[in-house]
Amino acid sequence: MDIRFLRAFLANPLRMGAAFPSSPMLAGEITNPIDFARSRVIVELGPGTGAFTRLLAERAHPACRILALELDPDLARFAAARYPRVEVIHAAAQSLPQVLAERGIEAVDAVVSGLPFANFGATQQAQVVDAVRAALRPGGSFVSYSFMHAQVLPTSRRFRRSLKALFGRLDIHPVLLNAPPALVYRCVA
Repeated sequence: MDIRFLRAFLANPLRMGAAFPSSPMLAGEITNPIDFARSRVIVELGPGTGAFTRLLAERAHPACRILALELDPDLARFAAARYPRVEVIHAAAQSLPQVLAERGIEAVDAVVSGLPFANFGATQQAQVVDAVRAALRPGGSFVSYSFMHAQVLPTSRRFRRSLKALFGRLDIHPVLLNAPPALVYRCVA
């Protein structure tokens, strides 16, 4: 287990959302929907210690630009050092439109997220989901997840409703080999 992740969780459990990094099975389910051969810009929200980041860096086309927005400064520094192919930006997810504009990027092909949406209030959820939807090119994908035990929470139900409302369709896939088990949410712009 990566002590950095646990330390960040203990410092701010609501912002981290989990005490353990995502499993390889969950990382695969999050990244598999991406068309790596055609994607030229991929964004990761909340890379943490890099469970998804590693796969993005390994599988992305050499011409693909990968950006990762991380709010925790220690985790941002760690991810930047560990994954030099990825542009790690110390920023909040809702600032995605500004981050892209500063870099001259008009739209992205895919956004993957490790953010704990079930821990977010209505305003923060809406700001992040709106920022993602605005950033995606037509046909671009958004992939996120939520823990199974959180499905009963009003915040989780609100998150699923907002995804269905903005994207029109929400595909859900269970991942039991994760601690705790998770549901992967897939949407297409």
